[in-house]
Amino acid sequence: MSEKTQKPKKGNSLKIIIIILLVLIVVGGAAAAAYIVGQKGSGAKTTVVKVVESNEITFPLEEFLVNLMDEDGKRYLKVKVVIGYEENKELEAELTAKTPIIRDVVIAALRSKKTTDFSATGVDAIKNQLIKSIDPILTKGKASHIYFNDILVQ
Repeated sequence: MSEKTQKPKKGNSLKIIIIILLVLIVVGGAAAAAYIVGQKGSGAKTTVVKVVESNEITFPLEEFLVNLMDEDGKRYLKVKVVIGYEENKELEAELTAKTPIIRDVVIAALRSKKTTDFSATGVDAIKNQLIKSIDPILTKGKASHIYFNDILVQ
C-alpha cells in the first residue's frame, strides 16, 4: 500500500505545481496588460514625424580643391559641392551649360575663406553666400540649397 499512496502524491504535486505556474502566468499577463493600458491613458506623449515630399533635384559640381586664405598659406579645402533646386528641366539644362561659370564663382568664394570659417555655423553662412553668388547667374530658376559632401579642411 505504501507504493500506491506515494504515486498519487507525486502525480498530484506535479499537477499542483503546473496549476500554480499557469495561475502566475495568467496573473502576470493581466498585470502587464493593465499596466500597458494604463500608460496609454496617462497622457504619454507620442511624436509624429511628418514626411515632407519635395521635388528637389540635385546637380553635382564635382570636387573642389582650393587654397584657403590663412596666414601660413598652407591650408586647403577639399569638398564636393552639390546644388539643390526645385524640379525644372530648363534650369537643369542651364546648370549644365553654365557649369564652368558656376564652378568659377564657387572657387572664388571658397578661396576667400579661412580655416576658422568652417565651423558649424560658419558652414551654413558659406552655403548661403554660395546661393547668393550662384542665383544671379541663373535665369531659368533659383538654387534652393547647397550641399557639401566629403568636406576636408587641412
